[in-house]
Amino acid sequence: MRFKKVGWLMLLFALLAACQSEPGDPRQVASWAPDAPNAYAFADTPTPIPTPTLVPLPTLEPTPTAVTDFEIPTRAATAVPEGTFTRDFDGFGFVYPSQWIFEGESGNVVALRDPSLDLIVTVNYDFAEADFSYERLRDDILGDYGESLNLDDMQTISEMEVAFATERTAQRAILNGTDRNGEPIGVYMAYTLVDDHFFSLFAFGVPDNVNARLHTLDAIVNQVSLGARTLFGLNHDETLVLFGGDPALASLDPALTTGSAAGYVGLLYSGLVRLTPELQIVPELAERWDVSEDGTVYTFTLREGLTFADGRPLTAEDVQYSWERATDPETGSRTAATYLNDIAGVTDKLADRANEISGLEVVDERTLVVTLDGPKPYFLAKLTYPTSYVVDRETVDDESLETWALSPNPSGPYTLKEYREFEALIFERNETYPTLPAVKNVVYLLSNVADPLTMFKSGGVDLLFLDNTDAEQIRRPSDPLNAQLQSGTSLCTTLMQMNNTLPPFDDVQVRRAFALAVDKDALNTLLANDLSVRADTILPPAMPGYSLELAQEQAANQNNVVLAQEALAASRYADGLPPIIITATGLGNAERDDLNAMIQNWRETLGADVSVEFVNSTSNLRQNGGHMVSYGWCADYPDPQNFLDVLYHSESDFNVASFNDPVIDDLLEQARVELDVSARLLLYQFIEGQLLRDGVAIPLLHSVSDVLVSERLEGYVVSPVGAPIVPRLAINPEAGEGD
Repeated sequence: MRFKKVGWLMLLFALLAACQSEPGDPRQVASWAPDAPNAYAFADTPTPIPTPTLVPLPTLEPTPTAVTDFEIPTRAATAVPEGTFTRDFDGFGFVYPSQWIFEGESGNVVALRDPSLDLIVTVNYDFAEADFSYERLRDDILGDYGESLNLDDMQTISEMEVAFATERTAQRAILNGTDRNGEPIGVYMAYTLVDDHFFSLFAFGVPDNVNARLHTLDAIVNQVSLGARTLFGLNHDETLVLFGGDPALASLDPALTTGSAAGYVGLLYSGLVRLTPELQIVPELAERWDVSEDGTVYTFTLREGLTFADGRPLTAEDVQYSWERATDPETGSRTAATYLNDIAGVTDKLADRANEISGLEVVDERTLVVTLDGPKPYFLAKLTYPTSYVVDRETVDDESLETWALSPNPSGPYTLKEYREFEALIFERNETYPTLPAVKNVVYLLSNVADPLTMFKSGGVDLLFLDNTDAEQIRRPSDPLNAQLQSGTSLCTTLMQMNNTLPPFDDVQVRRAFALAVDKDALNTLLANDLSVRADTILPPAMPGYSLELAQEQAANQNNVVLAQEALAASRYADGLPPIIITATGLGNAERDDLNAMIQNWRETLGADVSVEFVNSTSNLRQNGGHMVSYGWCADYPDPQNFLDVLYHSESDFNVASFNDPVIDDLLEQARVELDVSARLLLYQFIEGQLLRDGVAIPLLHSVSDVLVSERLEGYVVSPVGAPIVPRLAINPEAGEGD
């Protein structure tokens, strides 16, 4: 068994230190704390998009594995009975004398102390790896404790079986020896296998004290509970468990959130249409839609009998209200200008030149007519973003977000049952929703003392997004978890944006020189252990319009020192570059290995003096932008407009580097209204080629998602975009239940 040695040793040394005080001295109780589409057809059926070209994921050969803005109300902590330990995520529990002190939990290890006899007790119930054995458990535990124990002096005094849980037994051994100071010490060990888990209890103290507590320790082992898993009183078989982040209230408001529909807001609210993980646009609150011949008027028919969660009817007036609210300047939405600005009158409303959106007309309770300012083939795709989602006008209080964000009347598939600050967000199925999700409850754990990978192995969470270290190991076919791994490229690109309005980047040759000098392969190794896909284009591989030919053209000159120096020599700044500033998000003392590596490239190749200035959020990048801006963009819908227009049109709020080119603006505006699918994609490919050849952007990486998926979970697919996946999942209680 490979133990989390940091957790074990933290517990051991902190607790044994308290036991080794001189006789008669006041005891110092050791303190311990855990680490802490394109819409080209119009009907009530899924809208097809061009099949994306996928780039294969990097593969790893099997190698031997080494052994070694608002304040949120605070909720009172839930009381736990004295002398009882329970863990919801795996159903494990036990009782212990109420006068004992609960010292803490690290990973799956629980630490207790008997203050009357200075006895230290650690209890563990954890996933057992394939090479588990009793001998290895004993040797590893005692080996971890070697700094305090004299291992050569340890002798086994007795071995026997003791009762464990119900109709099971555990092996129990008593060892005596001395610690490193020569003082006598006794060890009680009990351990057993429970299907794919192991249980162990270790107690340390003076031998006589260990012997005095044998019956108590045996009783703890005997009364271990391996009951049904519950979580906050919810049936595990009806509950999807995920890791989540503590919500900012703005993230729960469709008009204010800048997150995707895959977040909390996508559980609580819905729009007229939805984007599936397979990148198809399907009806949601709308039953169907019709589009005028010129592509400028959309007539939406809502489903019959729609209601909010409390039963109040949801009508076309509620859709209109939600969009009017999102575009009200006083609401302060950062996304309305991007996702609703194709509707006639939205620009005037956002600029406070109009009181309402002229392009909206409510015909009756189920019919909404939307007039655009021109034919926009991607309009439906924009409506899959939360900005257009429907809120209850009788609940919303724009004067006090705190009063309604955590007690909403949702239009979406789930309601917010309970928020436990720093602990959990608990969602419950909205039984009034027209397409009921299969999973009744969804719990997002906001903090957890256990190791995430251990939690997944133990069935404590159903999905786990992996960091590079774990992904590198689990991608190997030999890893036991490999069969539960799903991987896929995302619609995300990390890039460096150039400000062509500031010298020296007002010279195309300087921009080209900087782009040619970057070693992208080295960056991929440095930042992602070669687990991401090197980016040679702005558009990611799964995006319609992605050009493999353009990618190959750009890759041919990647990290070309000679061409970079020639480009600089041909520029107006051949005699010397002024100091150059990169703007990036982060703290002033942040260490960015990617930026340091690129700065080193530019210094050695071009003699450039480059420094970094940090801002505290992406919203400040445009206002405080330097010569270059370090940025990442993930598409919210699968249309190249969501990358190229959003990032490079001079009037876009997300044009963080203030790039300005009237020719590019004109081309982007042409692409906006081109209804022919092939012509649109070819035009976007041309625009992207111009941007790259002019050195406007330096694409660096396309990220890859590596996700562990529980065997009991059905319907999960890795989506390249932030589509609402939870409502389409199902739980099979009989799958993957080995414990």
